[in-house]
Amino acid sequence: MAQPAPVDDLTTLEMLDRDPAAVYRRLRREMPIARIAAIDRVVLTKADDAHLAKTDTAHFGSSDSTTPMQRAFGGHTLMRKDGAEHLCERAAMSGAFFERHLSGVWAAQAEEIADAVIGALPADGRVDLREALAVPLAAEFLSRVLGVGPEAVDRLFTWASALITGAMNAGFDPDIFAVSDRANEEMNRCFDHMIAHRRSQPDGSVLSTMVNAPTPLPLSQIRTNMKICIGGAIVETRDALLTMLHGLLSHPDQLRHCIATGRWMAAIEEGLRWVAPIQASPRIVQKPLVLRGIVLPVGETIMVVQGSANHDEDYWRDPHLFDIHRARVAHQSFGLGPHRCMGGDIYRCLVAAVLPRLFDRFPGLVADPAGEVTFRGFAFRGPTALPVRLV
Repeated sequence: MAQPAPVDDLTTLEMLDRDPAAVYRRLRREMPIARIAAIDRVVLTKADDAHLAKTDTAHFGSSDSTTPMQRAFGGHTLMRKDGAEHLCERAAMSGAFFERHLSGVWAAQAEEIADAVIGALPADGRVDLREALAVPLAAEFLSRVLGVGPEAVDRLFTWASALITGAMNAGFDPDIFAVSDRANEEMNRCFDHMIAHRRSQPDGSVLSTMVNAPTPLPLSQIRTNMKICIGGAIVETRDALLTMLHGLLSHPDQLRHCIATGRWMAAIEEGLRWVAPIQASPRIVQKPLVLRGIVLPVGETIMVVQGSANHDEDYWRDPHLFDIHRARVAHQSFGLGPHRCMGGDIYRCLVAAVLPRLFDRFPGLVADPAGEVTFRGFAFRGPTALPVRLV
């Protein structure tokens, strides 16, 4: 007989922040669909269930105007829309991600930026690759892809942090929204200034693509959907790059293999699978269903945990290990279905330019034995630092 989702009252917020993989490993084994009491959300931890929730648009959707995201982003973003409305807004920016533009423009931009950032690293010594490499790479590259101009480069991470914190402000704390409000004012001024520039000088960026469309979206939607790109892409790019580098530096044999063969894409995909930079995505139950004997009622907000789906033992052996040689099974880190991330190949383009250049310049680059790599985060997850020795 179908039952409500069992309650997991063992998991704490600290456990989700410090070691969510251990939490999800237990849940996959004991209660793959469960309500985690600490966050009061039903979570789906198995790969098949996560796939279903992201692709079955009859039973699951994203449309929700009641979350703090709308308040934090200053409008209703395409992430919280479904159907024709979502497709219209997605199509408005999709041209910036077409393959011909990716290989013709963004690949060259990625190589130019990688050369500059890696060239600015000291010749030797100890550095934190988070601040010295990942942050400037992500900010400079994405400022160009998004079309926000060089004056926004130094503000992107601040804006992203304000948006993310505001979107997670479940208690609707006005002090938290005050921070996202200030960020929204700054971003709106930036976008409005750049819109005039991109109309006269189109460059194929996300902003340029939207404002030069035959029938442009309203200004309010151009603004909010630019903010979605900032709020997700900048942090995701930084964290995914650092995670993959940590995996390689922790496994020198795998790093040597990549250097010798040029099989960098295997490391890129394994890093994305190993620690998903965005760990979980919300979905709303639109039509009741029973899944694994658990009733999911209409209106229930569930968390689809791609960070757990990517470790499902049904598909991966020893999933907790970083292993570029494992049999390739598609991970879910960039999502699936109508809301699949459009920027996945943009990330791959950047990192494919960075890796050979980094290890060409520093063939003896190693993890700093005196340093420690700590991962944090329940929603967004990545290393808080990546100390290395440049050789």
